[in-house]
Amino acid sequence: MAVLGARQGSGVLLRPELVLTSAHLFRRDDAVEVAAPNGDGRVPCDVVWSGDPKTCDMALLVARRPVLSFRHAAPLRWGKCAGWQPMPRCQVLGFPRVQRYAGEELEAAQVPGTLMPLAGRMRGRYVLHADHHPPAPVLDGSPWAGLSGGPVFAGPLLIGIASGDPMGWQHSSVESVPLAAAMENHGFREALLSHWPDAPAFEEVSSAYPEDLIYEPAYAKAVKAAYSRLEIFGLDELSSGDWDLDTAYLSLEAQSPHARSGPRRIEDLLGSRPRTVLRGEAGAGKTTLVWWLASHTVCRTLPEQLSELDGMIPFVVPMRSLAARGITSPTPSQLPKIARLPVDRPPDGWAGRVLEAGRGLLLVDGMDEIPQVDRELARKWLAGLLRMYPRTRCLVTVRPLAVGGGWLEQEGFEELRLLPLGDSDIRSFARSWHRAARLECDRYPDEHWAERQRNRLHALEYELDQEFGRSEALRDLARTPLLCAVICALHRQRNGFLPKTRWDLYSAALNLMLATRDIHRRIHQPEGIELTVDEGRQLLQRIAVWLVRNGRAELTREQAVRQLESALRGLRRVRSQGTPQAVLAHLLNRSGLLQERSPDAIQFIHRTFQDYLAAKELQESDCLDELLLHAAEEQWQDVLRLAVGHCGRSEERRLLAGLTAAADAAPDRETEWPLRNLAAHCAVNARYLEDVQYEQVWEGLKGLLPAVSDGEFLFMDADVLAALGDMGLSPGEVYVRPPAERPPD
Repeated sequence: MAVLGARQGSGVLLRPELVLTSAHLFRRDDAVEVAAPNGDGRVPCDVVWSGDPKTCDMALLVARRPVLSFRHAAPLRWGKCAGWQPMPRCQVLGFPRVQRYAGEELEAAQVPGTLMPLAGRMRGRYVLHADHHPPAPVLDGSPWAGLSGGPVFAGPLLIGIASGDPMGWQHSSVESVPLAAAMENHGFREALLSHWPDAPAFEEVSSAYPEDLIYEPAYAKAVKAAYSRLEIFGLDELSSGDWDLDTAYLSLEAQSPHARSGPRRIEDLLGSRPRTVLRGEAGAGKTTLVWWLASHTVCRTLPEQLSELDGMIPFVVPMRSLAARGITSPTPSQLPKIARLPVDRPPDGWAGRVLEAGRGLLLVDGMDEIPQVDRELARKWLAGLLRMYPRTRCLVTVRPLAVGGGWLEQEGFEELRLLPLGDSDIRSFARSWHRAARLECDRYPDEHWAERQRNRLHALEYELDQEFGRSEALRDLARTPLLCAVICALHRQRNGFLPKTRWDLYSAALNLMLATRDIHRRIHQPEGIELTVDEGRQLLQRIAVWLVRNGRAELTREQAVRQLESALRGLRRVRSQGTPQAVLAHLLNRSGLLQERSPDAIQFIHRTFQDYLAAKELQESDCLDELLLHAAEEQWQDVLRLAVGHCGRSEERRLLAGLTAAADAAPDRETEWPLRNLAAHCAVNARYLEDVQYEQVWEGLKGLLPAVSDGEFLFMDADVLAALGDMGLSPGEVYVRPPAERPPD
């Protein structure tokens, strides 16, 4: 905009009534007006602060009425040079004398150039060398007269205010006062914040690539689009869409293995830990947390505890996708592409520059979802990347037993574990689930019907809340967000009647997804195929067990079709309805259990359902020996935990005997411990187990505990933890054994 006082200059509008310009254009008591293109004429202003033109050549003006409306304007961003390399593609805007026309009429100029951070450093100035031929000299001053006070931009960042035409450069350069230097002036900072309390924080410009700054808003928009929506189990009955993540997001509790204090909210713990390995059970909310961090980081809306992450550039690395695509050691240039965001290709080298500047937030999700043999390679990749870019913040999520303690300790990682939902969190999550369900009622065209459904959901919410308050067994089933959502969905679908065990819960959830879901929606033979619950389960079991046997979390369409071809040999009724390709399309479209998140990459909506179905297939096909053969492998252990619920009496005895024998033969404590823990889980959940075998399992577990060193901590299965009281042990005594010299967390 033009600034009109004793001399004509330029300025930049910070807010509808706040203008930043140069101090040397006028004195404090001068009458000053401003005029903006597309504005409503000249607007009188008051000078609320003016610096010394020799040291801080800036002034703040407050207009007596709004100069322009900011209703649809993007937020102004401020930057400062953090490097010394020349920065091309910068520009200064204003109304210089050389641009005037038709009798001294003002016209705006846009002067592109290269910023030279070192050229004016001794005088506290930035110097912009113009890209075009310098303007012709004038007899009585500078052709750039009138440009003073104009904004200097590096990409979208305002970094300075034009202040002069340095001598000796034949008008080819423009000097400016850095904004960062002005903020060091107490008077300027006080005046600015009194009129603009939420002035933006400074962003560092540390490279010669301002095009990075132009690209980053597009990347941020794509991250928000990809990760601010969430599929909530049980709510797709109402809609095929997804839900705003914050609608059902629950702040989870976590604990450090070295903490002497009690559990804390995950946001409180992550803020002080630049690098974290976060362990959590299946369905504990690890991926939801990663998505929440990514979407809020780019939007600068994180809570105060995580404010240091606001504005960082998140790179989400879903390890299951890497495994499916055969990528073992992604380079920085591959990081923005792994998640397949809906955004154009970034400028060459952009991701590396982000990491080099310490602006990257690496979110590595599901380290357990790659084969165990590849995890050491993944650790070396991550360690090498972080040594190359030591200022990068990083969060790695993994299931509790997938990697050993101290797996990334040498790289400065600290361990945290997500804890099971507490009683109050279970009820809070259930309220959020029902609130999200009621939101869908707003879309119903029949308001009378919508109101009836809202009232029904209110009643169900109240009934379930009362049931959670009465039943400890139900609360114990709902200790993860996934299972809590399953309970909410089944409670709604069954009008208040709920399963009593975890296996009944999964079985009912499968029934809900495979049969009653379409019946209640009055959908008959979609795609010309109709499956019974058992037929759908048999087909999904073949896919699930293939994934487990191959150490995979995703498979291609071709691989899925081959598994269905094999399953259809024994399902003549289904085979008569369509090809394996048509059956796969039906399962993807109708089951709600399979999804294709990216082209040719099929996966279960949650790995817990994959493991449950694989366990059922192995039990039905008399492959318990195969399970026991892989008992020491972490990726099979969750399948074993679920298999015990499918077993008959003789199978339970056989499974427990095999696990005990494997633990007895283990070469070291590191191998023995997860086997003992696994055997204890199976013993707790076995429906029929004689006392002799039950005691044998627990004696083996207790025999390990006294040998645990002070620096070692052990992760316990939730069911095993719950049973420790009966064995005369304290859960805290086993869950964490902090070293004596470690200070309190």
